[in-house]
Amino acid sequence: MKTVMVVIHDDVCQEARLQCALDVVRAFEGHLVCLDVVQMPVVADGFGVGGGTGVLLMDEREREDSNVERLEPRLANEGVSYEWARVHSQSDLAITDNARLVDLIVIGKQGVGEIAESGSAAARLAELTSAPILLVPTEQKSFDPFGKALVTWDGSAAADAAIRAAVPMLKLAAEVEVLTIGEGSADPNDVAAYLDRHGCKVTSRILPKAGDVSEQLLDALRTSGASWAVMGSYGHSRLREQLFGGASKTLLAKAPIPLLISH
Repeated sequence: MKTVMVVIHDDVCQEARLQCALDVVRAFEGHLVCLDVVQMPVVADGFGVGGGTGVLLMDEREREDSNVERLEPRLANEGVSYEWARVHSQSDLAITDNARLVDLIVIGKQGVGEIAESGSAAARLAELTSAPILLVPTEQKSFDPFGKALVTWDGSAAADAAIRAAVPMLKLAAEVEVLTIGEGSADPNDVAAYLDRHGCKVTSRILPKAGDVSEQLLDALRTSGASWAVMGSYGHSRLREQLFGGASKTLLAKAPIPLLISH
């Protein structure tokens, strides 16, 4: 986790993203890449793209110029290594093009240009990059990698990927709990043994399935005392998630603590 990228944009989630990214960088004595996103507005009229697009882009660029100017003195005094990058787009592909050699991407549950905490931007980015995503709630004040971590385990390939990606951070955690809902082929003891070999202080447990799995997981996040959690993003097919919902979709939108996800 030596290179951490944080999405910068002047919105309500910026402070949460930035502070959590700084906390991770300090924990690993790493380097912060601040990716400033200048949104590309599209204005359509009866003849296609209207001439107002250029004006709106200039306004957006000026807002982000001012945003960067405000943040620069703060970053200069944070005592971390950092750099700036800029992308003129809100495209997930444009963002991930800048994330090829980073170890972690920090994004908010309320994505750039979104008005609700859905976590959908993080899920899309997770599909486009091999880097894990740290998804933080809008009101998050800090990130404690040394606190307890909860690993949600369902036996999927996405969960495998998330756990492997999270190992460097899980090794810092004071305690790691591996949680599986319902009896089946997913044995949390296998995950515990894997993490134990990496030097993690780990326990595991299985909760009987009682109603909606996503609500059980949310309750575990609220009551376990965990500072952050690890989960796979869309362990089932995206079509199945869209048709039937799913635990990952619900947790991305409603998790009360930061989630480290991978696809």
